[in-house]
Formats: sequence, C-alpha cells, structure tokens
Amino acid sequence: MAGPRRHHDEVSAGGVVVRRGPGGWEACLIRVGRAWSLPKGNLDAGETPEQAALREISEEVGLPVDGLRVLGELPPSEYMYRRDGRLISKIVHHFLVEAPAGAPLHPDGWEVDEAAWVPLGEAVEQATYRDLRAVFAAAQEHLDRTT
Repeated sequence: MAGPRRHHDEVSAGGVVVRRGPGGWEACLIRVGRAWSLPKGNLDAGETPEQAALREISEEVGLPVDGLRVLGELPPSEYMYRRDGRLISKIVHHFLVEAPAGAPLHPDGWEVDEAAWVPLGEAVEQATYRDLRAVFAAAQEHLDRTT
C-alpha cells in the first residue's frame, strides 16, 4: 500500500533531451550561471507534467515542440531549498525526449546562458546536480533497452 502523497510547494517538469549524433546519443544540457542542468520549468494551470516538459524544453532551448517525441518517463527529483527564508518543497517530473538528429539549439537568452549537445555518457559528469545521476542512468537504460 502506498503512503500518503507528499505536498510540494512547486511542481516543475523537463527532461533529458537526446538526439542521435555521429558517435551515438547526445544529450542537451543548459547552463544557468555556473550550473549545468536539464531544461525544465513550472507547470502552467491545467498543464500535465508531460505538456509542461515539452513546452519548457521548446522555450528554453529553441527546439520546436512538434519535432519532439516523448520516449518515456524518468525518475522525478524531489528536493528542498530556501527562498526569502522560507523552505520550499519541489518536485521535478523528468521525461526522456527525442529531438531530430542534427537539431540545432537556440537557447532563450532570458532564461538560459548556454545550451549544448554533449555525448550522453559525458552529460552525467558535466551536470552540476547529483540528483540528475539517477535521471541520466534511467535515460541510458531506457535507450539501451529500446534501441
């Protein structure tokens, strides 16, 4: 029997965006300040996590939504942080999303300082946040199983 659902102050969605590159799978990483992470953002009213993930990916890295394909759901990240002295509980729903081979990135300069395609095996090392290790591992496992 599952335990009670935990309340989160913030709910976001995003994902591991991959494309086929000349040497295998490449993942999209974004840099905001000094931190390398995944594209993500808060859900809008009435949006599902999957819809929000696709919208945020498109907005942050300039990939057209109609060219993106959700391959599966990945483990969420749950964490706490402080904002203005208040403790905030956050969950980020992650999806494995495929972009077309050769798709260029056009990062939104208001939200993202840089976006780059990185070999999937190296992305986990470049990502700043440790909670993303499980997300990348699940993405790699999914791709190994299905391709």
